Amino acid sequence: MMAMGVTVLGMLLGLQSRLIFYPERLPADFDFELQPGAEERIIETADGQRISALHYRAPAPSGVVLYFHGNAGSLRSWKAVAADIVPLGYDVFIVDYRGFGKSSGRITEAGLYEDGRAAYGALLALGYAGEDVILYGRSIGSGVATQLATEVSARALVLESPFTRLLDVAREQMPWALPQLTLRFHFNNAEKLAGVELPVLLLHGSRDELIGPHHSRALAGVLEERANLVIVEGGGHNDLPEFERYGQALHAFLSGLSAAKRSGASPL
Repeated sequence: MMAMGVTVLGMLLGLQSRLIFYPERLPADFDFELQPGAEERIIETADGQRISALHYRAPAPSGVVLYFHGNAGSLRSWKAVAADIVPLGYDVFIVDYRGFGKSSGRITEAGLYEDGRAAYGALLALGYAGEDVILYGRSIGSGVATQLATEVSARALVLESPFTRLLDVAREQMPWALPQLTLRFHFNNAEKLAGVELPVLLLHGSRDELIGPHHSRALAGVLEERANLVIVEGGGHNDLPEFERYGQALHAFLSGLSAAKRSGASPL
Protein backbone atom coordinates (compact mmCIF):
# COMPACT_ATOMS: atom_id res chain seq x y z
CA MET A 1 0.00 0.00 0.00
CA MET A 2 2.81 2.43 0.87
CA ALA A 3 4.55 1.68 -2.42
CA MET A 4 1.33 2.48 -4.29
CA GLY A 5 0.99 5.75 -2.40
CA VAL A 6 4.53 6.75 -3.28
CA THR A 7 3.87 5.89 -6.93
CA VAL A 8 0.71 8.02 -7.06
CA LEU A 9 2.52 10.89 -5.33
CA GLY A 10 5.34 10.68 -7.85
CA MET A 11 2.88 10.74 -10.74
CA LEU A 12 1.08 13.78 -9.37
CA LEU A 13 4.35 15.62 -8.84
CA GLY A 14 5.45 14.84 -12.37
CA LEU A 15 2.12 15.76 -13.95
CA GLN A 16 1.51 19.03 -12.11
CA SER A 17 2.56 21.29 -14.94
CA ARG A 18 0.21 19.37 -17.28
CA LEU A 19 -2.65 19.72 -14.82
CA ILE A 20 -2.12 23.48 -14.38
CA PHE A 21 -0.89 24.64 -17.79
CA TYR A 22 -2.36 24.00 -21.24
CA PRO A 23 0.04 25.67 -23.66
CA GLU A 24 -0.45 25.82 -27.39
CA ARG A 25 2.81 25.26 -29.24
CA LEU A 26 3.41 27.17 -32.48
CA PRO A 27 5.92 26.51 -35.27
CA ALA A 28 8.84 28.92 -35.48
CA ASP A 29 7.55 30.31 -38.78
CA PHE A 30 3.98 30.90 -37.56
CA ASP A 31 2.59 34.17 -38.94
CA PHE A 32 0.64 36.22 -36.37
CA GLU A 33 -0.76 38.39 -39.19
CA LEU A 34 -0.12 41.55 -37.21
CA GLN A 35 -1.67 44.89 -38.03
CA PRO A 36 0.61 47.72 -39.22
CA GLY A 37 2.62 49.14 -36.34
CA ALA A 38 2.66 45.92 -34.32
CA GLU A 39 5.86 43.89 -34.12
CA GLU A 40 6.92 40.40 -33.15
CA ARG A 41 9.96 40.22 -30.87
CA ILE A 42 12.17 37.52 -29.39
CA ILE A 43 13.55 38.08 -25.89
CA GLU A 44 16.57 36.35 -24.39
CA THR A 45 16.16 35.38 -20.72
CA ALA A 46 18.92 35.27 -18.10
CA ASP A 47 18.79 31.46 -18.11
CA GLY A 48 19.17 31.13 -21.86
CA GLN A 49 15.59 30.78 -23.13
CA ARG A 50 14.09 32.56 -26.13
CA ILE A 51 10.72 34.10 -25.33
CA SER A 52 8.20 35.16 -27.98
CA ALA A 53 6.51 38.56 -27.58
CA LEU A 54 4.21 40.92 -29.46
CA HIS A 55 4.50 44.70 -29.23
CA TYR A 56 1.58 46.98 -30.08
CA ARG A 57 1.86 50.76 -30.21
CA ALA A 58 -0.78 53.41 -29.57
CA PRO A 59 -0.71 56.94 -31.00
CA ALA A 60 0.90 59.26 -28.41
CA PRO A 61 0.85 56.59 -25.68
CA SER A 62 0.68 57.42 -21.98
CA GLY A 63 2.74 54.33 -21.18
CA VAL A 64 2.90 50.61 -21.84
CA VAL A 65 0.93 47.69 -20.44
CA LEU A 66 3.12 44.64 -19.86
CA TYR A 67 0.56 41.81 -20.12
CA PHE A 68 0.96 38.33 -18.64
CA HIS A 69 -1.75 35.98 -19.90
CA GLY A 70 -3.51 32.94 -18.46
CA ASN A 71 -2.52 29.29 -18.26
CA ALA A 72 -3.66 28.12 -21.69
CA GLY A 73 -3.26 28.95 -25.38
CA SER A 74 -0.62 31.16 -26.94
CA LEU A 75 -0.15 34.60 -28.44
CA ARG A 76 -2.13 33.37 -31.43
CA SER A 77 -5.31 34.01 -29.43
CA TRP A 78 -4.04 36.18 -26.57
CA LYS A 79 -2.98 38.94 -28.99
CA ALA A 80 -6.67 39.95 -29.02
CA VAL A 81 -6.28 41.68 -25.64
CA ALA A 82 -4.39 44.50 -27.35
CA ALA A 83 -7.66 45.63 -28.93
CA ASP A 84 -9.06 46.34 -25.45
CA ILE A 85 -6.04 48.33 -24.26
CA VAL A 86 -4.45 50.21 -27.19
CA PRO A 87 -7.58 52.39 -27.74
CA LEU A 88 -7.18 53.53 -24.12
CA GLY A 89 -3.89 55.20 -25.05
CA TYR A 90 -1.34 52.61 -23.97
CA ASP A 91 1.15 50.47 -25.85
CA VAL A 92 0.88 46.75 -25.15
CA PHE A 93 3.71 44.25 -24.73
CA ILE A 94 2.52 40.66 -24.30
CA VAL A 95 4.68 37.57 -23.95
CA ASP A 96 4.28 33.81 -24.31
CA TYR A 97 5.86 32.12 -21.30
CA ARG A 98 8.49 29.45 -21.83
CA GLY A 99 6.82 26.34 -23.23
CA PHE A 100 4.04 28.39 -24.85
CA GLY A 101 3.74 29.36 -28.51
CA LYS A 102 7.15 29.87 -30.06
CA SER A 103 8.92 30.25 -26.71
CA SER A 104 11.55 27.69 -25.75
CA GLY A 105 11.99 25.97 -22.42
CA ARG A 106 10.06 23.98 -19.83
CA ILE A 107 7.36 25.48 -17.59
CA THR A 108 8.43 26.10 -13.98
CA GLU A 109 7.39 28.77 -11.50
CA ALA A 110 10.92 30.17 -11.29
CA GLY A 111 11.14 30.10 -15.07
CA LEU A 112 7.96 32.11 -15.49
CA TYR A 113 9.36 34.73 -13.13
CA GLU A 114 12.50 34.86 -15.30
CA ASP A 115 10.28 35.42 -18.34
CA GLY A 116 8.64 38.35 -16.57
CA ARG A 117 12.00 39.91 -15.73
CA ALA A 118 13.19 39.46 -19.31
CA ALA A 119 10.05 41.11 -20.68
CA TYR A 120 10.47 44.08 -18.35
CA GLY A 121 14.14 44.37 -19.32
CA ALA A 122 13.14 44.34 -22.99
CA LEU A 123 10.83 47.31 -22.39
CA LEU A 124 13.65 49.27 -20.76
CA ALA A 125 15.87 48.44 -23.72
CA LEU A 126 13.18 49.81 -26.04
CA GLY A 127 13.31 53.16 -24.23
CA TYR A 128 10.45 52.90 -21.74
CA ALA A 129 11.08 54.05 -18.17
CA GLY A 130 9.87 52.12 -15.14
CA GLU A 131 7.23 54.76 -14.45
CA ASP A 132 5.79 54.11 -17.94
CA VAL A 133 5.02 50.45 -17.19
CA ILE A 134 1.68 49.11 -15.99
CA LEU A 135 2.02 45.47 -15.02
CA TYR A 136 -1.03 43.40 -15.96
CA GLY A 137 -1.61 39.80 -14.90
CA ARG A 138 -4.61 37.65 -15.80
CA SER A 139 -5.40 34.51 -13.78
CA ILE A 140 -2.11 32.54 -13.54
CA GLY A 141 -0.44 35.64 -14.96
CA SER A 142 -1.37 37.45 -11.75
CA GLY A 143 1.38 35.43 -10.09
CA VAL A 144 3.99 36.59 -12.61
CA ALA A 145 2.86 40.23 -12.51
CA THR A 146 2.74 40.30 -8.71
CA GLN A 147 6.21 38.81 -8.36
CA LEU A 148 7.57 41.39 -10.81
CA ALA A 149 5.85 44.19 -8.88
CA THR A 150 7.94 43.23 -5.83
CA GLU A 151 11.16 43.61 -7.83
CA VAL A 152 10.94 46.50 -10.28
CA SER A 153 9.79 50.08 -10.64
CA ALA A 154 6.36 50.40 -12.26
CA ARG A 155 3.43 52.79 -12.44
CA ALA A 156 0.67 50.43 -11.32
CA LEU A 157 -0.52 46.84 -11.24
CA VAL A 158 -3.70 45.39 -12.77
CA LEU A 159 -4.84 41.91 -11.72
CA GLU A 160 -7.70 40.29 -13.61
CA SER A 161 -9.29 37.19 -12.03
CA PRO A 162 -6.39 36.76 -9.58
CA PHE A 163 -6.07 34.31 -6.70
CA THR A 164 -4.68 34.63 -3.18
CA ARG A 165 -2.34 31.69 -3.77
CA LEU A 166 -2.50 28.70 -6.05
CA LEU A 167 -2.83 26.32 -3.10
CA ASP A 168 -6.14 27.94 -2.16
CA VAL A 169 -7.51 27.38 -5.66
CA ALA A 170 -6.31 23.76 -5.62
CA ARG A 171 -8.05 23.13 -2.32
CA GLU A 172 -11.29 24.63 -3.59
CA GLN A 173 -11.28 22.84 -6.93
CA MET A 174 -9.75 19.54 -5.77
CA PRO A 175 -10.49 19.08 -2.05
CA TRP A 176 -9.56 15.41 -2.37
CA ALA A 177 -6.02 16.23 -3.51
CA LEU A 178 -2.79 15.65 -1.63
CA PRO A 179 -1.52 18.24 0.90
CA GLN A 180 0.56 21.34 0.44
CA LEU A 181 3.89 19.51 0.43
CA THR A 182 3.06 18.03 -2.99
CA LEU A 183 2.37 21.38 -4.70
CA ARG A 184 5.34 22.55 -6.76
CA PHE A 185 3.68 25.75 -8.00
CA HIS A 186 2.86 28.32 -5.31
CA PHE A 187 2.28 31.83 -6.73
CA ASN A 188 1.55 33.31 -3.29
CA ASN A 189 0.00 36.63 -4.33
CA ALA A 190 -1.48 37.49 -0.93
CA GLU A 191 1.89 37.34 0.80
CA LYS A 192 3.70 39.28 -1.92
CA LEU A 193 1.10 42.03 -2.34
CA ALA A 194 1.59 43.02 1.29
CA GLY A 195 4.91 44.50 0.21
CA VAL A 196 3.75 46.14 -3.03
CA GLU A 197 3.24 49.89 -2.76
CA LEU A 198 1.74 50.44 -6.21
CA PRO A 199 -1.91 51.27 -6.86
CA VAL A 200 -3.65 48.02 -7.82
CA LEU A 201 -6.79 47.45 -9.87
CA LEU A 202 -8.50 44.15 -9.07
CA LEU A 203 -10.99 42.97 -11.70
CA HIS A 204 -13.13 39.90 -11.02
CA GLY A 205 -16.33 38.33 -12.30
CA SER A 206 -19.10 37.74 -9.78
CA ARG A 207 -19.75 34.32 -11.35
CA ASP A 208 -16.16 33.19 -11.83
CA GLU A 209 -16.46 29.42 -11.59
CA LEU A 210 -12.71 28.72 -11.39
CA ILE A 211 -11.35 31.45 -9.10
CA GLY A 212 -14.16 32.93 -7.04
CA PRO A 213 -14.39 36.69 -6.44
CA HIS A 214 -13.60 36.12 -2.76
CA HIS A 215 -9.97 35.84 -3.86
CA SER A 216 -9.94 39.45 -5.11
CA ARG A 217 -11.80 40.60 -2.01
CA ALA A 218 -9.15 38.97 0.16
CA LEU A 219 -6.37 40.61 -1.86
CA ALA A 220 -8.10 43.98 -1.50
CA GLY A 221 -8.01 43.44 2.25
CA VAL A 222 -4.26 42.90 2.08
CA LEU A 223 -3.74 46.01 -0.07
CA GLU A 224 -6.10 48.26 1.91
CA GLU A 225 -6.11 51.81 0.47
CA ARG A 226 -3.94 50.79 -2.49
CA ALA A 227 -6.71 48.56 -3.87
CA ASN A 228 -9.29 49.45 -6.49
CA LEU A 229 -11.68 46.49 -6.39
CA VAL A 230 -14.21 46.02 -9.20
CA ILE A 231 -16.53 43.00 -9.21
CA VAL A 232 -18.09 42.65 -12.66
CA GLU A 233 -21.66 41.47 -12.12
CA GLY A 234 -22.39 38.35 -14.16
CA GLY A 235 -18.81 37.95 -15.32
CA GLY A 236 -17.15 34.53 -15.41
CA HIS A 237 -13.51 33.56 -15.60
CA ASN A 238 -12.96 33.97 -19.34
CA ASP A 239 -15.40 36.64 -20.46
CA LEU A 240 -14.76 39.86 -18.51
CA PRO A 241 -13.83 41.95 -21.59
CA GLU A 242 -17.32 41.25 -22.95
CA PHE A 243 -18.85 43.28 -20.11
CA GLU A 244 -19.17 47.06 -20.28
CA ARG A 245 -18.23 47.36 -16.61
CA TYR A 246 -14.82 45.83 -17.33
CA GLY A 247 -14.03 48.39 -20.01
CA GLN A 248 -15.29 51.25 -17.86
CA ALA A 249 -13.17 50.21 -14.89
CA LEU A 250 -10.01 49.70 -16.93
CA HIS A 251 -10.51 52.98 -18.77
CA ALA A 252 -11.08 54.92 -15.53
CA PHE A 253 -8.02 53.40 -13.86
CA LEU A 254 -5.66 53.97 -16.79
CA SER A 255 -7.04 57.47 -17.38
CA GLY A 256 -6.41 58.31 -13.74
CA LEU A 257 -2.83 57.11 -14.04
CA SER A 258 -2.32 59.20 -17.19
CA ALA A 259 -3.74 62.32 -15.52
CA ALA A 260 -1.59 61.80 -12.44
CA LYS A 261 1.51 61.36 -14.59
CA ARG A 262 0.82 64.58 -16.52
CA SER A 263 0.32 66.54 -13.31
CA GLY A 264 3.28 64.96 -11.57
CA ALA A 265 1.07 63.77 -8.73
CA SER A 266 1.38 60.39 -7.08
CA PRO A 267 -1.14 57.85 -8.40
CA LEU A 268 -1.65 56.73 -4.81
